[in-house]
Amino acid sequence: MLIKYIILFYFYISYCYSQSLFNKIINSPFTISVIQGIESDGLFKPRDLDFHTLPGRTNELWVINENSASFDPNFGGSTVTYYNAGSNEQWADYRKDSYSGHFMHTASAISFSDNGGFANTLDVQDANGNPNGYFSGCTLWDSDTSIYARINQNGPVLGSHWDMVHQSPFSIGIAAGTENIYWLFDGYHSTVAKYNFQETHPDHEHGGEDHSDGIVYRYDEIDIERVNGLSSHMILDNETGYLYICDTGNQRIIKMNTNTGTINYSLTPYAENIEGYYSMNGVQYETIIDSGLILPTGIDIYENYLIVSDYSNGDVIFYDLDNLGINQELKRLHTDRENDLMSIKVGPDGTIWYVGTNTNELIQIIPPVDGDLNGDNNLTLADLILILSHILGSNLLDPESEIIADINSDNQIDIYDLLSVIDSL
Repeated sequence: MLIKYIILFYFYISYCYSQSLFNKIINSPFTISVIQGIESDGLFKPRDLDFHTLPGRTNELWVINENSASFDPNFGGSTVTYYNAGSNEQWADYRKDSYSGHFMHTASAISFSDNGGFANTLDVQDANGNPNGYFSGCTLWDSDTSIYARINQNGPVLGSHWDMVHQSPFSIGIAAGTENIYWLFDGYHSTVAKYNFQETHPDHEHGGEDHSDGIVYRYDEIDIERVNGLSSHMILDNETGYLYICDTGNQRIIKMNTNTGTINYSLTPYAENIEGYYSMNGVQYETIIDSGLILPTGIDIYENYLIVSDYSNGDVIFYDLDNLGINQELKRLHTDRENDLMSIKVGPDGTIWYVGTNTNELIQIIPPVDGDLNGDNNLTLADLILILSHILGSNLLDPESEIIADINSDNQIDIYDLLSVIDSL
């Protein structure tokens, strides 16, 4: 029983710490961006990122590349996993399945499910390179590192993939539901599709070709538009069942109730036999943000915040989930990553991560160090002078800077905060 309470206390402390870091980021007058991943790690046109979902692996950050690394001559999407992400013990693991030329062809998005598996979308018309074909969709993978991109690399079956269904060409966004259910931004049909893989290949076979139990539901009432070469990421709020979608081409964010909609009629699947392919109707959806965005591509949810990134200017915008439509924009961070910032994710510690798709970088946004008033990520004599000037009343700090200057969090800036800076010099 004691161990149970110790574990609960640990998770509570971790939660409070992550919430504190996140709040410091959005309440500070500036933020610090740290490059945590570079091209030599294997990053090459990274388009999305996600943290592992299983306990004990939540500090694994997976980044998916559109193609193989610059040092890898083989065609096909790839991943870089960052272990102990953001810590001094961080290290990177580049992997590419030998059959990713099909299963990660022009990889555009990644999402982890609650069962530890992950899936990716393909921003291509036909994953076999057939100019007249439309054989493309969503691939399911096992994240067991002894399996993924390790088994069946020389055949006789098709690598380490777990399953694939091919009914959504030019898919550019994905959000995991539960188990083996995923929601896709179907760029070819300009709508949202739900992919239910049900069971993976028979007997959990990896590399097989049996897709017959797959079911696809296409929500044709929803009209969204892709932008060539960009991802349009999505995030599912599992508590409410709302799916939030970056409708990049229409410069807006849509909210869809995934618990609504019924089968309207059956569709004919393309080039494979699956259990069902349906057009849906009666789904509830609405536009929740239709101003202030140019090319929204990244999206995430943290606490009661909806976070959106804009590829065109590199801005990260925060919204109140409880008051969407009323004074929508709460805060906007300027990263200066114009035409580069493709997707974002809040980490388990409350910091914000994103990929630079054209600079081939992974970046972490962290809050300023307590007492660091000039934004150089260090406590220096300059910070000491600024706090002293505030105490003496000769140069008062603005309210946002006061949060940073209040080092001991006693809601006042005084000699004790000054001494804390002195001790750190």
